[in-house]
Amino acid sequence: VTGGETEAMTDAAYAAWRADRHQGLVSVLIAETHDDVTTLNTRARADLILDGTLKPGREVELHDGTTAGVGDTIITRRNDRRLRNNREWVRNGDTWTITAVRDDGSLTARKAGRRFGRSIVLPASYAAEHVDLGYAVTAHRAQGLTTDTAHVLVEPTTTRENLYVAMTRGRQSNQAYVI
Repeated sequence: VTGGETEAMTDAAYAAWRADRHQGLVSVLIAETHDDVTTLNTRARADLILDGTLKPGREVELHDGTTAGVGDTIITRRNDRRLRNNREWVRNGDTWTITAVRDDGSLTARKAGRRFGRSIVLPASYAAEHVDLGYAVTAHRAQGLTTDTAHVLVEPTTTRENLYVAMTRGRQSNQAYVI
């Protein structure tokens, strides 16, 4: 647990998340508000492009004004049994990696952590309304998510229930950055 001012805690959580990712760990940033999540996702994506992890190319705009392209981690926000491959269907809260952005704005995605097979096509309309970048999430969205590490921004308005959910996502460690 670390405490400090808003900007310092946001930067500390973000820096720790980046360090974990550079070590090859699966890590998540958890924030209280959608605005904070959008800011962190935008920052993460920009840094991943700058360091060469993501290559600029065709992108789609998501409902919160962010954009996503090949290599981005995304989260689906709505169950849709019609969107499926041979074995699975799109579920709310699933984490994916984009493998292609098509001319019509649809996305081809594979479950995060898988290198081959089992891709699903997310139509442009679904992607525009029901997909978020998946680097940072709210505690509500983090329910059911398991990662190696979690970095949690704790605000004065954070409830104990949200704190519990956020602080139990990482298998190896869960760090709180208290504002």
